[in-house]
Amino acid sequence: MKAPDYHLHLQDSYRLFTSIVEQTADLVLVTNTEGYIIYVNPAWEACTGYGREEVLGQRPSLLNSGRHEKAFFTRIWQQLVSGQSAQELVINAKRDGELFYEEKTLTPVRNEQGQIAYFVSIGKDITRQLDQQDQLSYLTHYDVLTGLPNRALLTERLEQRLRDARVAEDSFALLCLGLDRFKSINESLGNKLGDELLKQTAERLANLLPKNATIARSSGDEFLILLHQTRNARAAAYTAHKIIHELERPFDLGEMDTYISASIGITLYPHDGDSVDQLLNNADIALHRAKQAGGQDYCYFTDELTRDAVNRFQMENQLRQALLHKEFFLEYQPRISLVDGSVRGVEALLRWKKVDGTRVSPAEFIPQLEEMGLITSVGEWVLHTACMQASHWQEAGLPPFKVSVNLSARQFQQADLCRVVAKCLEHSGLDPAWLELEVTESLMIQDLGESVTMLNRLREMGISIAIDDFGAGYSSLGYLKHLPVNTLKIDKGFIDELATDVADAAIVQAVINMAHRMGLEVTAEGVEQADQLDLLISLGCEEVQGFYLARPMPVPQLEDWILAPKSYSRHLLPMGLY
Repeated sequence: MKAPDYHLHLQDSYRLFTSIVEQTADLVLVTNTEGYIIYVNPAWEACTGYGREEVLGQRPSLLNSGRHEKAFFTRIWQQLVSGQSAQELVINAKRDGELFYEEKTLTPVRNEQGQIAYFVSIGKDITRQLDQQDQLSYLTHYDVLTGLPNRALLTERLEQRLRDARVAEDSFALLCLGLDRFKSINESLGNKLGDELLKQTAERLANLLPKNATIARSSGDEFLILLHQTRNARAAAYTAHKIIHELERPFDLGEMDTYISASIGITLYPHDGDSVDQLLNNADIALHRAKQAGGQDYCYFTDELTRDAVNRFQMENQLRQALLHKEFFLEYQPRISLVDGSVRGVEALLRWKKVDGTRVSPAEFIPQLEEMGLITSVGEWVLHTACMQASHWQEAGLPPFKVSVNLSARQFQQADLCRVVAKCLEHSGLDPAWLELEVTESLMIQDLGESVTMLNRLREMGISIAIDDFGAGYSSLGYLKHLPVNTLKIDKGFIDELATDVADAAIVQAVINMAHRMGLEVTAEGVEQADQLDLLISLGCEEVQGFYLARPMPVPQLEDWILAPKSYSRHLLPMGLY
């Protein structure tokens, strides 16, 4: 075929294609890659009641009937933008509001460069072809009022989630939500506004919850929520708390703002059960308990989890108050030389004393600070306070010693950690040589390359680095040669039975010998007995820390202790290393 004939052929083919699309009975719609309509054919116009000119530049969502969850359309869109076609049965609404069932194929169309340029939808109006069984199938799986799945469909999805969870050995949560005092609200406002309230509730839940959550209307004013990915009880409680807070906002029902509250029952797989009936029953029971307790709250199926959740949220509020009222303070525990009994350093330890004078164990509140995301700011305060105090001690003429500060996982992973440390040193005037940072071994080996880079930068600043709780985590000696550290702190777990367990003694001896060959110093943590101390001296350990020699102390008591004669010196000096 000659070139002019070829171009004429292309023109004829284009006219033929255009004529086919314009005359076909199929509904054709084309959008650009941003999802805006750029073409509809006459069959589409005739079916929907919309004219071509009024829909160009609009989104296909103008046909949204409200009968599908947002997740339904999100899934289709993600499938298309990934280059895959989709075949779906969609319930659409015409311009006059009449519903029609469209069986359609949606396809991404690529340009000559292989890039997606358009999305094409070709469908058929199969409303008349659907027999009563097909429509009954929809009605048996979806709630007509809200468009949400009903209890039957949720049960099917719950069965599937159970099968998946058993294979993957993971967890999920089922929530049962009930609107408090809905019956009286419905009676006072009338059924029409009551129905509108339920529809708005469904919309808020759909907008608030994760896209992969299944939200179902169970019956009346109750909704079931399947959270497919829930790490733990706390995550489920957090979601329940968000839902309750969201539903506290006023509902616009036309003539007036209406306020309602909600109660939620929570059950967890596999903690509470491993069957559909059991989990559904658990969620109902938990909801009943929440309503019995006064409503506007959530309740776990087990009392234990409910108490734990209440305690956690109470502690969260108390921790925020502690930050506001400056209830945190530091105590310092000395680290004693086994050579001459001198104080070689002190470890700064975070403490919390409430306004009423009660103290909270760090084992309780530090994990909570980490979960709340506050550990970074609190950790920076600890670092700054410790540097200021160490500088003050030097100015006061106390014998020089290091101050060591623990870094949390979040702090160590901060990109600007070195800047934060430098700022604290600069503001306090403390020489970096008198600061030691403690990092756990399990934290460092999570990303060994990044850890080495960060530790080298800190070492270049003149700061000492200690591996805290050595032996409690990864416990591989091979990685040590890669880490630019100064000190190993042997975990308390090896010290507890040191005098009575031959294996622990052998491990401690090996760690001390290895560390010395690598040019590292060794500190034994948790020394609480004289026989532990004696054995550590004989094994060649040069530094200890523990209640036997000195407990953590507030600043005034520590200062008096440092200047006072030490009773343990008579114990150490005759048996010192040198």
